[in-house]
Amino acid sequence: MISVQNVKSWGGLEVGYYDAKKVEPLMPLLTQEFPNWPLSKIESYMNLVTTKNRDISGILVAKNEANYYVGMLIYTFQQTNLNEKYNIFVVENLIASSLILQSQVFLCLVERGIEIARNKSCDLLELPKIDNKGYALIKAKYNKEISNSQGFRTYLKLSKH
Repeated sequence: MISVQNVKSWGGLEVGYYDAKKVEPLMPLLTQEFPNWPLSKIESYMNLVTTKNRDISGILVAKNEANYYVGMLIYTFQQTNLNEKYNIFVVENLIASSLILQSQVFLCLVERGIEIARNKSCDLLELPKIDNKGYALIKAKYNKEISNSQGFRTYLKLSKH
């Protein structure tokens, strides 16, 4: 269930926090992301993510006009102290139900993540490596903010608003 007060709309998709304790509505997306995991492991992972305060971790979901879950973003907040201290919004998993709509779903979920990250004063948004077609709209829109995509992760610099 999406919290009504937290829903944002992007091109016919509603994006908001997933607050329900039941994982069954998300199972088509989760089994796609974790095809080799038994149900018990998926439930354990989701329990870990959803029992934390949203300031630590959470789930964003995208629903279409027919009320089907078409995408999901699982995130955590982390800090790093390399040369400087950075607050990072980490996209742990980014899932879309359809390859045809993947790029649009990814973009709307990431844009909502960026909004949350900025509200939490994050310096960076960490994504999985953006090397497939699903990330085309993100690359096009945020090309100037991409700071590192050489490894298995990609970082977007977040401007302060």
